Amino acid sequence: MKYNINFLGLVALCGGLFLSACTSVNTFPNIARPGDTVSFMVGGSALAKKENVSVTLTDSGGQVFDLQALGRVRSVFNLRADGRAIGTHYSPYLDSYISWAFGHEPLQTVMVADLPVNAAPGLATLTVTLNGIVDNSSGTGAGPFTLAMEIIPGSGNPELFSHTALNTTPPVDFTQLETAPSAKVEFGTDNTPIGATSLIIDFDEASVNPNDLNVYVPESTVRGNYSDPGAFGATQRMVYWHQDGQKLYVDIMAPQGIDPRYLQLYIVHPPGLAGSPAFNILSAQVYGTDGNPVAITPSLTYTP
Repeated sequence: MKYNINFLGLVALCGGLFLSACTSVNTFPNIARPGDTVSFMVGGSALAKKENVSVTLTDSGGQVFDLQALGRVRSVFNLRADGRAIGTHYSPYLDSYISWAFGHEPLQTVMVADLPVNAAPGLATLTVTLNGIVDNSSGTGAGPFTLAMEIIPGSGNPELFSHTALNTTPPVDFTQLETAPSAKVEFGTDNTPIGATSLIIDFDEASVNPNDLNVYVPESTVRGNYSDPGAFGATQRMVYWHQDGQKLYVDIMAPQGIDPRYLQLYIVHPPGLAGSPAFNILSAQVYGTDGNPVAITPSLTYTP
């Protein structure tokens, strides 16, 4: 699949920033016509999506446009670094750790929006707010924060981000990049290493096709601590899961012990369900590295 140069440029712009995430100070591109498409980084959040990120544009004449209300927000999605990227493995400790301190894996949140067709030429600002978001690892919190850009005279067009596929050039479908509905299971931030855990999770098979369920388990490459880099391997874990049409069974082993903050999983399903999947942890057994039970109770949070 080959996206056009604008989308490739966005990826290149974000390439070195995935671990700690960042918030843009300018749009990409930073010069555009009314009606053109711009993109920008809005931090690093596992909870951000198109519906809860608001953005307004103030043009050179002082007119304020609510891009969300005008339907000009095209998409909000997350990007992740190559698993073999240098920064994935050899960033400073704080860069590799900070996202986990906010409760999620390293990621970069990106917004794509179309400018209003009647925005005045000149210097403009975008004001972004992550509504109700508490997990932004970029340091800007929920905002609001501002980005600068210049609007030049002319008549622009929304970018289709066309790509080649089987001798055709369809436009990008941003919904395929956006986060699917999911239930997040996490084990808190206690310092007790987890050696193994076994979960049984119930769901409403009348609302969701069991065969559509999948489990995603983020991986951490954090090692050592701030003063001592240490060796890799402390966040390794082995995961096996299956479902029998009525319940989901998850077994995780970490013989060397894993810090609970680096152990989390997501149960994902397709969007558009008629009812709630009603995910519920029926049973949770958590053990230390010595094989004895430990007092850690996993939690489950559902995000439609």
